[in-house]
Formats: sequence, C-alpha cells, structure tokens
Amino acid sequence: MRTLRTLLVTTTTLALSILLAGTALGVEAMLSTRLQGGAAEVPPGDPDGSGTASITVNTDTGQVCWEIMVQNIAAATASHIHEGAAGVAGPVVVPLDVDGFEGSTEGCVEDQDAAVLERILANPAGFYVNVHTGDYQGGAVRGQLAAAQRPPNTAMQAPSAGQPGTLAGLGIVLIVAATLAAAQHRTSSRRP
Repeated sequence: MRTLRTLLVTTTTLALSILLAGTALGVEAMLSTRLQGGAAEVPPGDPDGSGTASITVNTDTGQVCWEIMVQNIAAATASHIHEGAAGVAGPVVVPLDVDGFEGSTEGCVEDQDAAVLERILANPAGFYVNVHTGDYQGGAVRGQLAAAQRPPNTAMQAPSAGQPGTLAGLGIVLIVAATLAAAQHRTSSRRP
C-alpha cells in the first residue's frame, strides 16, 4: 500500500509539473493577411499589386517569422509590420525583409519587443503588413493582420512536440492514469 501511495504521489507531482510547464511555454500565434494595392495602402499603392503574408509571433522568444508572396509589383525594397488601423499609415513596429526581394520572401527576426508582440496578438487588426518598392516608397501593397485560420483537416490532429498543448496534454494523461491506478488498487485491495 505504501509503495502505491508513493507511486501515486510521484506520478501526480510529475504530471502537475508537466502540466504547468506546458502552460508556461509562452504564446506562439499565426497571423495572416491578403495584401492589396491601390486605395488599401496609405498613400495609395500599386493599383495592380496583390499578395499574401503569413506571420508567426512568439512572445517568449521575441521571434517573428514571415512568408510573403507578392504579384504585379516591382522588386520590393523592404517589408514591415506597422501599427495602424485600416486606412491609417502608422510607424514600423517589426522589420521583416529589409534587404529587398522579388516575388516571395521568408525569414525570421529575433529579439523583438515582447510588449509590442503582445499588442499585435491582442489586436491584430490594429497592425498591418506592407511591402515597399522604389515606385511606392510608402508601400505598394498592404493588408491588416488577422488570426490565421486552421485548415479544416487539422482540427483533430495532435500537436507536435514543442507546440503549446503537448506537455499540458501529457500532464493531463498522467494525472488521469494515476487516478485510475489508485482507484483500481483501492477496489482490488478491498476484495477478500
């Protein structure tokens, strides 16, 4: 009986530690937007320009990663996340590709301000991605950020290692297993 009690306490302690560690891993969120030119940009951007941007923000590490694809604009000179509601030009808060690109770009920047990243996640629509060109130095295309939608087929998939929820799920499984083992032992020890 004492061995079972020790096992139960140890398993429960381990499970709670894992559960708490899973919730303390920080916030990583995916944002996306459809980029448009013309009147969507302030001042007006390239009327034929379009594209998409996917942004991943990690508030714990300060890392921001991006995938941007553009069409029908000249070579990009830079891209950024700006703070500003739709129709408002705002300051750069996160530099993305500042070396320029044609067609598409992806990469990450490190050590971004956690308070800024938390504001972005709290109100993505108050921030926008824009892509600058030589002809449109204020921005050729722009799109307000929004929480990225999961594809329908991923709703039931388990998170992979390192994703938020993985350790928390393991902690819950261990707590349930320990509770069931204790209940089974109590039931079997009462039998003649």
